[in-house]
Amino acid sequence: MKRLTIVLAFVFVFTAAFALLERTYSQKFFDITGNAQWIWAQHRMSDNQPVAFFAAREFELPENRIFTHLKVLGDPEYTVYVNGREIAGRQVGEERALDFYDISPLVKTGTNRVVIAVRSPRGVGGLIAAIDIAPETANWVVTDSRWKIYREWDPTLLHYDVANVRSERPVIIGEPPIGRWNYLTVQRQALREPAVAVMPARASFERMGILPRISTQGGVAVAVAAQARATAFDFGFTEGRIRLSTTSEHITSRAVNVRFAFAENELGLMEWNLRPVVFAPGETEVTTPEVHNFRYAMVFGRGVGVEVVK
Repeated sequence: MKRLTIVLAFVFVFTAAFALLERTYSQKFFDITGNAQWIWAQHRMSDNQPVAFFAAREFELPENRIFTHLKVLGDPEYTVYVNGREIAGRQVGEERALDFYDISPLVKTGTNRVVIAVRSPRGVGGLIAAIDIAPETANWVVTDSRWKIYREWDPTLLHYDVANVRSERPVIIGEPPIGRWNYLTVQRQALREPAVAVMPARASFERMGILPRISTQGGVAVAVAAQARATAFDFGFTEGRIRLSTTSEHITSRAVNVRFAFAENELGLMEWNLRPVVFAPGETEVTTPEVHNFRYAMVFGRGVGVEVVK
């Protein structure tokens, strides 16, 4: 009986300690993002189909603000535009941290606009954002049902809502901590400088490449190698973000696979540096948010060109 009492007391103390820890961290994260919600486009994530969309919000800033800070994470890939200017972006890996940007020089008293492009090769992900304007006025703007989701690209979306481009309300995934994101740390990031140079490829050539595919054999999904036509672009040894361009029209989001390599023989390796890039309907150009170091960029898809942006 005494032993049972000790065990029950231990369980009680452990449960109370865990509850206190949970409340402490929940309050800590509430202080970071407030009532911000994880949002997403109306999309069946179980379909495993690529999706790209643009989350937009106009917001008012008072004259007596001290600063304007943006906290954002778009998983698995995002690019942020503030008042028409591309300011930042990231391809999210295993480290899912909330990115912090000081956008004070880019905003004004009165009406401002933020647009976040989000891309997911498999259609799965989440977007959360919040804007602070003073130490005591955090989370002045947060992701919630008031944001607008645009599926189709139009360059004027960066400046204002377009009447002839249909918008929809976001799907509300929930407040943090939730899902694979749990509690996020905050990491300060620099604003991106505007591109100053665009470098075309020195040469290009056609070749057959290999892509990993999922095949169902006897009711079991297995990975197989499939040959596919591709165009390899030779830039010489360089680094920079890549810009893919296409003239083909598509009514749904489209993923284009790119393989990076330093040597030509690496282009034939199935698992070597494969990077999917997702186009939204209406988009003819997409620039990766991250910088690549490579010589060859091989594109699986007809009618798609590549440039290096620096």
